[in-house]
Amino acid sequence: FRFGLMEDSQSYPKEGLVFSDNISVKWQVAEKSPDAELLSLVNESNQAFLRAVAAVSVPPGDLAEENAAVFQEISRLDLKINLLLELVSQLVYAQLDIPERTRATISSGGIQWQGEVLPEPGQTVFMQVYIQHGTPKPLCFYGEVVSTLEEHASGEARVRYVGLSEQTRSWLDKLIFRHHRRQVAFKKSVGADA
Repeated sequence: FRFGLMEDSQSYPKEGLVFSDNISVKWQVAEKSPDAELLSLVNESNQAFLRAVAAVSVPPGDLAEENAAVFQEISRLDLKINLLLELVSQLVYAQLDIPERTRATISSGGIQWQGEVLPEPGQTVFMQVYIQHGTPKPLCFYGEVVSTLEEHASGEARVRYVGLSEQTRSWLDKLIFRHHRRQVAFKKSVGADA
C-alpha cells in the first residue's frame, strides 16, 4: 500500500486513504526551518512511536484458531496491560498541557483540523498530534501551512508534512489503514444492527 503526497494542495487531505477522529492537536510556529539533523531525530522518534502503536494494535489473527488456551491468556494479559496504560495515561494527562480535542483528518500527506487559533497560511510549524487515544505521547512533525486565506478565516487549517522519511510515512500509512479499516468495520456493524 503506498500513498503519495498530494500534488494539488487544494485537494489535500481529502483524496487518498484518510481517517478522521477527535484528537488533540498542538502547534507552534517554527523559529527556523528544520535542518536534516533535526528532521532525522524527529523521524526516529516517530518511527519508534508508530512501531509501538502497531505492536499493541495488531490483532493476534490465526493464533485463536491454533491454540485457544494461549489466545485466552494473551487476551487476559492484554486487558490488564490496557487497564494499566489507561490509568497511567490519566495521571500523565493531568500533568501535561494537552489541548482539547478537535475533529482532525489525517492522511499520509498531512493533517487538517478546525480551531479558533490557527497558524497563518505559508508558515512552517512544529506539530504535536495525539493520534493514539489514551497515550500521552504525540506524533511530532514539521509542516507547511497550505490552507487558503478563506479556510483560515473560516477556522480550518491544513498542514502538509515537511521532511517525513519514507520509513516514517510507511508506518503512518499502516496506522491510517488500521484506523480506516476499524471505521469501515464499525459502520458495517452499525448498519447491520439497524
